[in-house]
Amino acid sequence: MRIVVLGGGFAGLSALNTYRDAIVVDSKEYFLLTHRLTDVIETGDPSLATIPYPKAVVQAKVVTVDFKDKIVKTSKGNIKYDKLIISLGYEQDTGRVKGTIQKLENLNDALEIRSKLPRVKNVAILGGGTLGVELAGSLREMGKNVYLIEQQDRLLSFMSKDSSNFAIQRLTELGVNVFLGTKVDEISGEVLKTNKDEIKVDLTILAAGFRGPSIINDLGLSNRNGRMLVDEYLKSIDKDDVYGAGDSMTTKGFVPMSAQVAVQSGAIAVQNAIGRDVKFTYKQVAIVLRIGSEYFGDMMGKFVRGPMAELAKRVGIYRAIRMVESI
Repeated sequence: MRIVVLGGGFAGLSALNTYRDAIVVDSKEYFLLTHRLTDVIETGDPSLATIPYPKAVVQAKVVTVDFKDKIVKTSKGNIKYDKLIISLGYEQDTGRVKGTIQKLENLNDALEIRSKLPRVKNVAILGGGTLGVELAGSLREMGKNVYLIEQQDRLLSFMSKDSSNFAIQRLTELGVNVFLGTKVDEISGEVLKTNKDEIKVDLTILAAGFRGPSIINDLGLSNRNGRMLVDEYLKSIDKDDVYGAGDSMTTKGFVPMSAQVAVQSGAIAVQNAIGRDVKFTYKQVAIVLRIGSEYFGDMMGKFVRGPMAELAKRVGIYRAIRMVESI
């Protein structure tokens, strides 16, 4: 049984750790700790968010997939498969906002933002999820005038109200200008226009707009917001020999985009690809973030802050590192 996994992120490497004979293909030379991109922006040190891939990961760019003949066409040749797992992560949709906007999707984006910071004073961050909240705190501590703009009526809308309230309290104490229930209409030059006001900014960073990779739609696979639709066993609703994992997939219900869900889905997808019948369920054990030196978040649905939250964050990073190093 030849199982090919497209994408070497949390889902892809989880699949490889579960089934060591899988072939993982990724265009990068390194595993990216996406939740540490803010650390790269703070320091300019890319090693904080990257771990070199082991030789087991094939470095090549996926061009297309021939589903009929079961061939993955890559920049370095063709790879035959019996079962295919698509776990190519996410992309950001910058087309939702008219005007010039800086995305924050990968390591290069983080380094580009870092290089621009010496020349800017006023920064707008669109999106009040974990990435936007952490980035707002970091940039404010770096002396920038920060505007955090969230379309919903609270920050961290997928977390507990205690976490949401703590985030807005801490950011406000730092001097971050938080706008809730605010929609950005367009960016015209140095003016960011919202449904409520106009703000003068030097740089606008997108920390939202996450969707599945464009290749999902290009391949003609049924999807929602670019995320391949799968059944309860993570099998594509279109192809019997194709499975989805991580941010590249979703079910008819809601599946959050997170490292924990990616790890769980990668392991289940590869088990089902080799012939088992394991239904996909996910569990968010902990979601922890940092504003300045303050760690906080939800553990098993309960609000935590301080040393316990910091420990949970560090344990998560350690486990990710071990997942790569154990291959």
